[in-house]
Amino acid sequence: MKSLSVPPSRLVFVIEAKGWKRIPGLRARLTKAAAATSARLPKKFRFSFSANVLLTGNACVKQLNHDFRGIDKPTNVLSFPQFMLPDLPKLGKEKKPVALGDIAIAYMYTAKEAKENNKLLENHTVHLLIHGLLHLFGYDHLSDLDARKMEKLETEIMKDLELPNPYAPQQQART
Repeated sequence: MKSLSVPPSRLVFVIEAKGWKRIPGLRARLTKAAAATSARLPKKFRFSFSANVLLTGNACVKQLNHDFRGIDKPTNVLSFPQFMLPDLPKLGKEKKPVALGDIAIAYMYTAKEAKENNKLLENHTVHLLIHGLLHLFGYDHLSDLDARKMEKLETEIMKDLELPNPYAPQQQART
């Protein structure tokens, strides 16, 4: 991991889908990914934070996607920021952790994607958490330039965790 002083972060997990419970050490891996993400953020965003992480199924994510984005289908990850981007740096100067918002990850959708792309489910889930956290910090991929910046940062964080580039073709997946 990038050797920077990283304030503590806290992920609050709610695990609804049984499949998530079968992944050994998932919470620890995701917590480590949150620290690695924090270490790669610009200095103005390096503050103590918390985020809620809902590890759920397709039906729940489909409903959230419908209710909040008007899209009536499931997806892999959704992020719900608590604050507008301009407010984050000043909130980060306070002594208490900033409650960034919520992230929901759909098990079946994520597992299917991992299998189709020949990726380890654990690594793909770590990538989705990083992706979701970056959205909470205001990163997006609406334009090609923003997408390239976000993907580069995600790739660097994965490398810090000694995990493969999430955008490169994968060699082997666990069966």
